[in-house]
Amino acid sequence: MTAPGDSFPLTNHRARLEQYLSKVRFSSTTVAGRIIEERPVGRLRNPVRPALVLWACEARSGDLADAVPVAAAFDLFDRFLLLHEELTRDCPTVARWGLGQSLNAGDALYALAFRSLAADVVNPGRRLEAARLVGEAVLEAIARDNDDAGRAGVLTGAALQSGAVIGGASERAARAFLEAGRLLAADPRAAVIPIRRYAGENALSQLDGVVAYLAERVA
Repeated sequence: MTAPGDSFPLTNHRARLEQYLSKVRFSSTTVAGRIIEERPVGRLRNPVRPALVLWACEARSGDLADAVPVAAAFDLFDRFLLLHEELTRDCPTVARWGLGQSLNAGDALYALAFRSLAADVVNPGRRLEAARLVGEAVLEAIARDNDDAGRAGVLTGAALQSGAVIGGASERAARAFLEAGRLLAADPRAAVIPIRRYAGENALSQLDGVVAYLAERVA
């Protein structure tokens, strides 16, 4: 069991994700590429959600190689949403590059995310279903303007659900992971309840670390 004061959870999954993301490139010779590279996204984007894709896949004994591109897509979508959210306010990016180029950078992140969803596919059927779930979640998140809690619930639920789908979960099990993800964003300590029967003891122990990490931030 991981104590609340322990370090950032799922570090092994995060390290694997960062390795994959290091190979995702958009030309820095373009203005959009320079905007993407210069933004301090590391401290802004959600650090847990993409790793939860890998955790859910592993909890269902799935192939992590098929889940990593999906996790990368969540990271890129987070960056896209953050940039476009900034563009609704006065921000240094717009002041420096102008609104049009800033929007181009956001659109590039959006395209990179969908390219990642279609890359390095192991199981086409599972990946296609995961891509559908992710696309629907992003559209719903965009529609939830000025509702940060609702947006977090939608995206975190989709992260767990898509990871479970890549792991071969049944529709019923995948929906339990969806519910757990939504709870992680709103009431982290209740998140384990829907998936207790669908994940092993080791996976649930790892989730305890996520719950503790998020509970400190929700409180």
